[in-house]
Amino acid sequence: MNLTPAALLIVAVAVLLGVVGQWSDAFASFPWWRLVLAVLAAGLAYEFLTTRRARVELEIDGTDRLYLGRLEPLALVFTTPRRRGLEIEFAPTLPEALEAAAVTQSLRIPPGAAARAELKARPVALGVHAWPDLPLRIRGPLGLAAWSRRLPVAAQARVLPDTLGAGKRHGGSTELGGSTQSALGGARELHSLRDYSPGDPLNTIDWKATSRVSRLITRVFSEDQHLEVMIALDAGRTSRTEIDGMSQLGHYANLASRLAEYCITSDDQVGLVVFADRVGVSLKPGRGTGAVTRIRNALAQTRSSAVDSDVLNAALHVSRLVRHRCLVVVLTDIYERSATSQLVQTAKLLAPKHLPLIVGLTSEGVVDLAARPARHWLDPYRSFAAREFRRDVAANVARLARLGAYALAARPHELDRRVLDNYALLRAQRRI
Repeated sequence: MNLTPAALLIVAVAVLLGVVGQWSDAFASFPWWRLVLAVLAAGLAYEFLTTRRARVELEIDGTDRLYLGRLEPLALVFTTPRRRGLEIEFAPTLPEALEAAAVTQSLRIPPGAAARAELKARPVALGVHAWPDLPLRIRGPLGLAAWSRRLPVAAQARVLPDTLGAGKRHGGSTELGGSTQSALGGARELHSLRDYSPGDPLNTIDWKATSRVSRLITRVFSEDQHLEVMIALDAGRTSRTEIDGMSQLGHYANLASRLAEYCITSDDQVGLVVFADRVGVSLKPGRGTGAVTRIRNALAQTRSSAVDSDVLNAALHVSRLVRHRCLVVVLTDIYERSATSQLVQTAKLLAPKHLPLIVGLTSEGVVDLAARPARHWLDPYRSFAAREFRRDVAANVARLARLGAYALAARPHELDRRVLDNYALLRAQRRI
């Protein structure tokens, strides 16, 4: 219970009457202050019973599909069957997987209608998360106090890996009818026709054949590449490290989801391996939107483990899973000293047959710290440590490159662009 200014004013009046009654014979004959407090107590008791019986219902719109890392709009919809409506105060309480500013809001729920409160939240963890009870205060009908309640919320936040999005296509797309590939060495020759598969570029559809058989037909050219891409995602101990507001696992899951979507625009096949000390998820390379859907569903259920990762074991699994040459994109920690030797062995294992692309993350804060001017006596030491960290990462990248692997370490905001650019370049150069 929180008294309103009106109730506090009544209490002050009662205290003043009590003081006056002690010093004035005119008021001493009747305890006016007791009468005022009795009226206040009766009013509070009435409000307590009224607000306790008041029904408030809450629905949350926009929680069925949230994308990791995006700023998502949500709406809290309050309703009540009371004839007079209700006035409430609340501070949004979100699952731990969502981040938002906790700002207290006041709403009036009209009778027979709904009141909406808009807010924006940023998902930072994958999976399905139950919504906690919402603490709120209901203002009493007499305006004497606000009464605390906990409102059960029958909602769940479903967080999925992010997508490229209609406006963020990197190169060719099925919507634009483009293709990311570059055919070198002359014009393409028609090889055969086949039924259209979801994800085929629109510029490969043979419209004459389509009109004859009344179903979409795709042209297959002799120079078309139909490549296989395997994504190996590290979900071990280091994937719990937070970088720029989100765990490494979250950044890697978003990249894996976008890369899979990008690959199918060129009719390539894409698969997924999620590993820690052992392989947890293994999806063979597939083509089209069905493969992307399977990968996103698997990523949405991925959780970090508290064990050291065995990237070499994951590479062996990929070698057994894919018998011919493919692009193996390994998303792991490049700096971790205990994993560096394993990455070297992984590069040696994959490089003769496959083309490994090893991707790591660096923090925006580390880059800023390395270049920040000194304002505190500890700043030179911090700057030196940041620069030493960056030198170690660059040395590891160069070491892996000498073994025949492509390696890069990027900040979160440039991670997608650099990986997709490398994939497009390797494909255009027919290195895969």
